[in-house]
Amino acid sequence: MKEVKKVAILVAAGSGTRMGSNIPKQFHKLAGIPLAIHPGIQFRKFDSEIELIYVIASGSAQIWENYLKEYFPEGGWRLCMGGKSRYESVRNGVRSIQHKHSLVAIHDGARPFIDPSQIEKAFSLAFYKGNAVFSVPAKDSLRKITGGESSEFVDRSQYHYIQTPQIFWQKDLQKIYEQEDDIRFTDDATVMELSGYSIHLIEGSYKNIKITTPEDWIIAERFIESGAEI
Repeated sequence: MKEVKKVAILVAAGSGTRMGSNIPKQFHKLAGIPLAIHPGIQFRKFDSEIELIYVIASGSAQIWENYLKEYFPEGGWRLCMGGKSRYESVRNGVRSIQHKHSLVAIHDGARPFIDPSQIEKAFSLAFYKGNAVFSVPAKDSLRKITGGESSEFVDRSQYHYIQTPQIFWQKDLQKIYEQEDDIRFTDDATVMELSGYSIHLIEGSYKNIKITTPEDWIIAERFIESGAEI
């Protein structure tokens, strides 16, 4: 697997409106570093030669270039413009990759706590099984809405929360990201599954949170205060 080209698509094109700030959340500094830079650092800890593709919002290229030159002066990164939806943003990133035999990790720029050792395990699984998707077992009790005010119990042991990164072969991504967007395409594993691929889950971490709201930011700061690596 060492000889296989590895790429990380870091999706950081969102507006981050749920953070309640005029500044997009990917630029907020966590432990003194812009939020979306953290996962790039973690991927480089896993493999110093992995290519980083930052999918960004229109009009933010100069800001990103300055950040990437600062934190990744060795190069091996580039920018890609995002789309109107997450699906379109990932599609733009996928289309920008020329090497069909790459293993590609698609990751949320707002998930800073991904562990390099977990990334290594996921790439290994994807190499042998075709893909690898991080998940953790559901912890809360779940109920299914059955209509009106009615609901019913469901067995939470049968459900997992899905995370990123999600890793696939580029040759597969190229095929499935040629279709039109669909309301069901909430993550890349779903796009793959609806295209006929079997999905292989790998154990994630409850610390691998996606920072979306001010409450999430407080949790992230507590993780750092407790000594979590980032």
